[in-house]
Amino acid sequence: MADDPQGTNPDDISTRVATLHRHEEEARAQDLAANLGVPWKDLMVTSIDGQALTLFPKKTLEAAQAVVIAKHDHKITLAAVNPRTQKTKRLLKEIEKQGWAYNIAIVSKTSFTHVLAKYDRFAKFSSAISGEVTLSREEIEEFTGKLEDLASAGKELHRLEEKDFGKVITAVLGAALALDASDIHIEPTEKNARIRLRIDGILQDLEGISQKMYHLVLERVKLLASLKLNVTERGQDGRFTIHARGQDIEIRASTLPGPKGEFVVLRVLNPKNLLDINELGLRPEMLTVVEEALKKPTGMILTTGPTGSGKTTMLYAFVKRVATPEIKLITIEDPIEYKIPGIEQSQVEPHSDYTFANGLRSIVRQDPDVILVGEIRDQDTAATALQAALTGHLVFSTLHTNDAPGAIPRLIELGIKPATIAPALDTILGQRLVRKVCALCNKKEAVVPSLLKKIRKALYGIPEKTVSKFLTTNPTLPEAVGCPQCHKTGYIGRIGIFEIFTMTPTMEALTLNTPSIMQVRQAVVREGMITLQQDGILRMLEGVTTLEEVERVTGPLENMEAFLST
Repeated sequence: MADDPQGTNPDDISTRVATLHRHEEEARAQDLAANLGVPWKDLMVTSIDGQALTLFPKKTLEAAQAVVIAKHDHKITLAAVNPRTQKTKRLLKEIEKQGWAYNIAIVSKTSFTHVLAKYDRFAKFSSAISGEVTLSREEIEEFTGKLEDLASAGKELHRLEEKDFGKVITAVLGAALALDASDIHIEPTEKNARIRLRIDGILQDLEGISQKMYHLVLERVKLLASLKLNVTERGQDGRFTIHARGQDIEIRASTLPGPKGEFVVLRVLNPKNLLDINELGLRPEMLTVVEEALKKPTGMILTTGPTGSGKTTMLYAFVKRVATPEIKLITIEDPIEYKIPGIEQSQVEPHSDYTFANGLRSIVRQDPDVILVGEIRDQDTAATALQAALTGHLVFSTLHTNDAPGAIPRLIELGIKPATIAPALDTILGQRLVRKVCALCNKKEAVVPSLLKKIRKALYGIPEKTVSKFLTTNPTLPEAVGCPQCHKTGYIGRIGIFEIFTMTPTMEALTLNTPSIMQVRQAVVREGMITLQQDGILRMLEGVTTLEEVERVTGPLENMEAFLST
């Protein structure tokens, strides 16, 4: 065959022809909808309720060329190719006979076929729609007993055959609980999908699964989390509950479209992470500052740091400390992560215009004593929260900044007047999480003189009597090694490192002058604040963590003497 002189690819021509036919088909469906005075829908992009779809037998829907795509109370939405056909009319009579009211939408035949093809999968997984998974203690203990490290967990997962797809998600959840993972990542690739667990803040590979298995697991997760199976072109969020070890554990699910399929992240919200404030790693002097702030009837306490630094855990610790039958405590969160008995929790709903700002205004009218605002993201939320702190409420919230000194410039950047910030803010915390070195396998190494000099410069500004408690004559530092107990990582668990300052008269006066982050940081350090890095170094000198971990989280050791002299 002679070469095409234009270099035209036959596949490209076929694609263009198919696209043209599709547009023409949808145009005809739109014309029919206009003539009948009903809406038109494209089911390729419309959310489908799996329970609604399976209300009627597949053969009935196929004959009528119509599918049920939604139901609410006693009304359903029927998407039909042509509602005037006899078979569609018979289906409408059956719908009425069963007591349903209905709306009709017109769809193309291609659109209808696309959804009907998913009927069997919706029906197959109907038992999962309850949004609950039960993992017995025996299942957890059996799976945990087989785990020496991530590699053994991966082998156990790989052993499961494709017919046991239901066990795959159970095994993944069991592995996450057994290894105390905070997140499960399922990431499709060209040939398979890899599963990774975030353990102690670090993502680690568990095992790869086939594309076929990936799609089965994806559908299982979507049904559990009440996500739409047919929606693949935009992200979705949901949640479900697993029952394990005698308690309910919430799983927050998130999907995101990708080139090879949807990425899935499952956040494990384990109630055991609801710690008391004295279990979070605050040094005694820092704990005293926080506890004094929590005793006050008004003012705002802010926690700062990036995602995954433990801010929400700190907020819940505040709640646990102050919640008593004598006070009214209301939260507004996005989303509600942990359900706490005895307090009123609400969740933002942007589609209903229940935002942080609008919700907070409503909460203030409920006569609360304490208010928790999940996050300050915009000017309206910041202004309303600070005003509440000025008018008789104790307010807890979080702010995304790199450190505690950055909170004041960030609020000013959001459009809040310094004259409002200065009297409303009471206490600001910056925090991070560092991994704790494994107590069984770590080894101690002597500190070489050059490193000791760097450490002393990094601790500059801290009273010598405090430093001397840690810097002994021959100081040593722990190094991570790795053993079966710590899954060969060298670390087990995490602990918080913090910096904290209060709005003293000096800081209030500085705030009124619209300071930069550098100015705020120099001021609070001169007033005695121990920085995040300094707190991490002290933990390192105590033997809790390693130099590598401190620098991973806070950066290279800083010369505080040079910083304060600028």
